[in-house]
Amino acid sequence: MESPLIIPRLICLTCALLVSTLAIGSVGLAQKTSAGYDQTVNFSNFKTFMLAETRGARNPFVNQMILAAVERELTAKGLAKVDANADLKVVYLAAAGFDLRVASVSFGYPVNPVYSGLVPAGSAMWDVTTGTLVIDLLDGKTDRTVFRGTVKDVLQRAPSADMAADAKLVSKPINKGIAKIFKKYPTAAK
Repeated sequence: MESPLIIPRLICLTCALLVSTLAIGSVGLAQKTSAGYDQTVNFSNFKTFMLAETRGARNPFVNQMILAAVERELTAKGLAKVDANADLKVVYLAAAGFDLRVASVSFGYPVNPVYSGLVPAGSAMWDVTTGTLVIDLLDGKTDRTVFRGTVKDVLQRAPSADMAADAKLVSKPINKGIAKIFKKYPTAAK
């Protein structure tokens, strides 16, 4: 005859395995950045930049945050911001979208599994929202892209009606992502 403790131990072991799998899997959801540039271009020739007309982010607070971060990073690289006739034009696109739907699962421990079973009491669905930011630097003379950086991150929630709160939520990932992008800019900081 089987011990009455086998089922609870099996459930505990299964839950521990699931929790550890989720913890390891959440590392894969970290921010992803990439940057590349035209290796035939001499970036030391670029001395100035300007923020070109761009659609950018829908949220004006996020828009300003991105522009300020880009300006900060390029200035740190020794470039000067100008209003016209710049060596580099900065253009960017920011968007948020739903990548997948996830169902919640109840891991409640039933008092008597023989009678109640291991069927979840209820489930709800939610969207996992991903934000993407693409920054292009264009040669001011040729309008050809010479540098491109992208940031993709899982957001805590989808955009809401409170634009200031949304901007506050994405402030850290945006600044961190833009800093990572411009670490790959091909000239040394001055």
